[in-house]
Amino acid sequence: MKKIVFELLRMLKIDKTPPFPHYFEWALTHSSYANEKGVPSYERLEFLGDTIVGFVIAHQTFENFPNMPEGEMAKIKAVVGSEPVLADVSKEVGLAQLVRVGKSLRSSEDDLESIFADVFESTMAAVFLNFGFEMTYDTVKELLEEKITAATQKKIFFDYKTMLQEYTQEKYGILPEYVLVEEKGPAHKKNYVFEVSINGEVCGRGSGRSKKLAEQMAAKNALKRMRKI
Repeated sequence: MKKIVFELLRMLKIDKTPPFPHYFEWALTHSSYANEKGVPSYERLEFLGDTIVGFVIAHQTFENFPNMPEGEMAKIKAVVGSEPVLADVSKEVGLAQLVRVGKSLRSSEDDLESIFADVFESTMAAVFLNFGFEMTYDTVKELLEEKITAATQKKIFFDYKTMLQEYTQEKYGILPEYVLVEEKGPAHKKNYVFEVSINGEVCGRGSGRSKKLAEQMAAKNALKRMRKI
């Protein structure tokens, strides 16, 4: 078993030997690296992991907050399962350090954030395929339960566009402008890149799996640049 798999299992606090260790290698491999090296990427695993992670979030929310209405549960699931949260968890756990990307992406921070979120999902799929559903459920629960609680307490939110709009209106009397600068990926898995400008000056750039998310990330980066968050 390769060193990278040992390190991954250590990060996840799993002390069992995986019968299919190659799934963990694939889970950490972006298509840019896979194309360069001629090895499988994480894309199929991510597809499976997305459903697994979403189920655990939904079930934990359902069980822990019995009086929460369906609409509110949907918001919690959307927030906790979002790209920014899963990317943050990947970085907190250390998964982000193990991701294998091609040379063309190593300096692209926007792309890496999206990849870190993908890798969280693909890794959970690899856990499932090696150790079954019960261990996977417990692993996802442990990694995300604090985020679920924070989301229910409104400590995690992503309305950075409103924050930026309120700031620019108060300071300049104008609205920020968002421009789509890049759209890439296959039809079923698009990635969008937006820039946000204030007074004609680009202040932030962000990417995401939807246009709305990319705009939110652009606004977040603009607010960070202006030290407003």
